[in-house]
Amino acid sequence: MRNTLAVFLICAGIGARVAAGQGACDRACLTGILDQYLNAMAANDAKKAPFAANIKYTENAAKLPLNEGLWFTAAGSTNYKIVLADPQGSAAAFVGVVTEHMPPGKDPRNTILALRIKVANRQITEAEAVVVRNVNANNMANLQTPRPALLETLTAAQRRPRADLIRISNLYFDAIEQSSGAVAPFDDNCNRLENGMRTAGPPLPSANQSPTQSKGGGTPGGTTQRCADGMNSGVFQVITAIKPRRVLVVDEEKGLTFGVYMFQHKGLTQITMKDGTKRDAPYFVGQPVTMPMAEVFKIVNGNIREVEAIGVQIPYGLGPGWE
Repeated sequence: MRNTLAVFLICAGIGARVAAGQGACDRACLTGILDQYLNAMAANDAKKAPFAANIKYTENAAKLPLNEGLWFTAAGSTNYKIVLADPQGSAAAFVGVVTEHMPPGKDPRNTILALRIKVANRQITEAEAVVVRNVNANNMANLQTPRPALLETLTAAQRRPRADLIRISNLYFDAIEQSSGAVAPFDDNCNRLENGMRTAGPPLPSANQSPTQSKGGGTPGGTTQRCADGMNSGVFQVITAIKPRRVLVVDEEKGLTFGVYMFQHKGLTQITMKDGTKRDAPYFVGQPVTMPMAEVFKIVNGNIREVEAIGVQIPYGLGPGWE
């Protein structure tokens, strides 16, 4: 009886360790699986990554098999790479520049990829990508090396709990919808890149941006617009709703969140600024458009320090593909 009990306990312990090994996926495990995904994609061969049999993949809100879309055209990667790991949520995310095949004699095309994966039993069960092709050459100058703040690990004092990171991320979109930068907690030195275009932040001598962001004829790339300024002006009224909102990956160690948020544009032709003046809508004039926006927020000491946004146009009213 005693020997039987001992054998049972040993077997139970082994079984528990095997189950834990199959199910648990820490930061190193998640980033390793993410690397396998990216390498398999560059090889155009999904068999080189640990996909579950029931894997679901969407690209720009469309459900695709793992031999079409970017999985068919991908050629490689570059040095622009931001990675999030979320052991609690069994998820990981990537924002970076990859390359796609072009005809013989032409250089590969640079393409922005925002990606999140869900992992269960060390297999990828979900993959969601926002892919932006034909990136403006000037904006590519901002996508050579990630901003250091996006990569650094926060001290214990700088971090905030998971629930706070999700809440603060949502406040950013509340600020847009309410045309009030005071709604969200912005760091004084908040930077924002949108598809590589620098749209807010203190001067960065090497950065490129839209000419409309230049203040007072400063040096090229020397934008001085704060992250809250556009919201305060009322110009974002052209965005008529941001829904649904999904915070999908939370990296507490780095203070990063990654989500995909559906920006709705009804096609306004005119907006009223906060000072009461009326002006033509700045974009999508009379054109209904939905944009899945993959956004990464760096939150330090409870304030939004960095924003990295990747968005693409899809027909108005389409959902994210994960309803």
